[in-house]
Amino acid sequence: MLVLHFIIAILVGYLLGSIPSGLIIGRYAGVDVRRTGSGKTGATNVLRSAGWKAGLIVATADALKGAIPVLLVQHALGVNVNPTAAGWMAACAGLAAIAGHNYPLYVGFKGGRGVATTGGMALALALPPTLLALLFFIIPIVVTRYVSLGSMIGATTLPFLYLAYAKATQPGHALTGLNLAYFMALLIAAIAIDVSHHDNVQRILNGTERKLGERAQPLPAK
Repeated sequence: MLVLHFIIAILVGYLLGSIPSGLIIGRYAGVDVRRTGSGKTGATNVLRSAGWKAGLIVATADALKGAIPVLLVQHALGVNVNPTAAGWMAACAGLAAIAGHNYPLYVGFKGGRGVATTGGMALALALPPTLLALLFFIIPIVVTRYVSLGSMIGATTLPFLYLAYAKATQPGHALTGLNLAYFMALLIAAIAIDVSHHDNVQRILNGTERKLGERAQPLPAK
């Protein structure tokens, strides 16, 4: 039964994460975001391609894709199992949602970079440290206007902020049981975000990275 619960959690997370929010909202706004800017379906490319209202809607929808599977596990599938198993189940559901967003089943496995979806998962797993991590996301963007830089810094600091929070609130249990499950989920998500932004890092070093407020340009026709 426990294995079945894990399978259900992962499937629900992946299928919800695969909903192409950016593509749907972009099309409603008259733009195919896969043919503009970075070609990604995440909120940042939607913002640059279709405007801030569409970008905000997509960011919210993508965050919900990360949060809802975790909350479903926490309040349904994980209720009658031990806390450690429930923690790993929630972590797997959240990571599956991120995988679904990045590699969506419904639109040829080409999605976004998982930043907002990771944020949604993190809010559901660990609210206080995630709210603090938002500062590490926002401040670099305000200073440099590079959304990619804020995304990488915010994601990278999050698992360690969670670890500090766990140590402060549960001495002696910071990396055991449920805490270990949540830490690993946040760490894996952070690594995935950093790896997915390798091209942005190169553009930042070259001085060619698009800044916040710059409109996306159509991609060359194939």
